[in-house]
Amino acid sequence: MTLQDFRRQYYLHDSSIEKIDFDAENKTLTMKIDFCFWMQEWYDKTTPKNGLIAVIFEDVSIFEYDDDVADKIFDELDSEICNAELDADGNLEFFSVEYAYNSDSDDIYWLIKINAANVEVMEIERYNL
Repeated sequence: MTLQDFRRQYYLHDSSIEKIDFDAENKTLTMKIDFCFWMQEWYDKTTPKNGLIAVIFEDVSIFEYDDDVADKIFDELDSEICNAELDADGNLEFFSVEYAYNSDSDDIYWLIKINAANVEVMEIERYNL
């Protein structure tokens, strides 16, 4: 599917990016997301509410991210997605925040920007919290 189709079919608010793998040689980016099935228009209430999905971006032409997450972008990220929107150029932008629960730190807001020719979504597992 296209980035536009992906954005229309999947509501990502409150889901969390668990891990990102980028294969620059093959221009493939895979995001493992702890996904809120229950927030989708197409959700079946007889199935578990949450689960893991893999979102695979193919023929990636843009993959940019803020310096604030550069040191852990390919590790266990586990950051809540606040919003995922298409920008004016058709890039998919993921906005997130890492909350500082101790008073010595500030919250960190960051952005990941992706452009890809195709997106595939694979369900890994479902569970109830």
